[in-house]
Amino acid sequence: MSRPETSHEELVTRLHAAPGRGVLVLTSGGSGGLALLLRTPGASRTVLDAQIPYGERALVAFLGGRPDQACAPDTARAMAMAAFHRARMLEADTPVFGLSCTASLATDRSKRGEHRIHVAVQTASRSDLFSVDLIAGARSRSDEEAICDRLLLNAAAEAKGVAPAPAPDWLAGETLAELRCHAPLHWQELVLGERQVTEARENAVPETASTPRLIFPGAFNPVHAGHLGMARLAAAHTGRKVEFELCIRNVDKPPLNYAAIRERLAHLPETSRVWLTATPTFAAKASAFPGATFIVGIDTLERIADPRYYGGDPETRDRAVAHIAAADGRFLVFGRRLEAGFVGLDDVSLPANLRALCTGIAETEFRHDVSSSELRRGQPRHV
Repeated sequence: MSRPETSHEELVTRLHAAPGRGVLVLTSGGSGGLALLLRTPGASRTVLDAQIPYGERALVAFLGGRPDQACAPDTARAMAMAAFHRARMLEADTPVFGLSCTASLATDRSKRGEHRIHVAVQTASRSDLFSVDLIAGARSRSDEEAICDRLLLNAAAEAKGVAPAPAPDWLAGETLAELRCHAPLHWQELVLGERQVTEARENAVPETASTPRLIFPGAFNPVHAGHLGMARLAAAHTGRKVEFELCIRNVDKPPLNYAAIRERLAHLPETSRVWLTATPTFAAKASAFPGATFIVGIDTLERIADPRYYGGDPETRDRAVAHIAAADGRFLVFGRRLEAGFVGLDDVSLPANLRALCTGIAETEFRHDVSSSELRRGQPRHV
């Protein structure tokens, strides 16, 4: 960030005078910056809404899914994207932004781990992240809060095209990491609801007719050997090329931001077609890809069958399954290790109309017991 000589108060006054409003969401840190925004005249020209999902359940409810960790870069980005979607819901006809802050700061009890701050900005065109690890014990809680406030207000300035205030005075060993991701136009159109499906890669070769398709939906966070093995076996089983699908708003998961999309796309096979969609349900996927066979794990199939995902109404579920069948959708089902042991297609009870759409892959043909969530637990979680 640049360092023009300006005070917080002057910055907030200029923020309120610039176009663009947004939703702010804070889990820890940044409350002083929010207070300054609100108590300075003209706050309604910057702030559409502010949320403080401080408790775990509140954060899960705000994100629409459980993050791996509350104070992490991915969580800050997801919070900013969720805030952006809320801003779009509140004010769909003008440019808006989402702004988030999650921090782990000095507290009144013994604390393990680093003191760190993650501030993220989401607009229609970009996902930006500002992260810093603070030297533990070098500052008071109020001094660390002041740094959060500065970063939050400077990020708001970035979102509104206003020159930021000077950066904080960093100690030796402290560096602000700035990670910026600008999205191609077709990704932006997807996030803005102007299309439901797009090819993820910018250099994708125009396709010839390739239906019926073999679609592998997933979060791929991260992609691992099990995914790739499933793809190879599914291709051999059906005689079709596998096409991967990343959905920007999955059921029970935080929304994807542009940086997350780019990271996951980079690890999928370069020779495979990858679709980016806004189709969170399989009924929507079946409409987007008529005649497709979907590669799914048994846990996903059980969710498709579970009335809880249809407002608790089995009839709504049955209508969704009938819609998939009418679109000539099918499922190629892989078993996996669950709490009860290895579970395959023949081990679960399904509605008859859903079971009729399924073909199972036997455990003797494929078994891979490592999940993406287990791999994430072994990865570093902060910048």
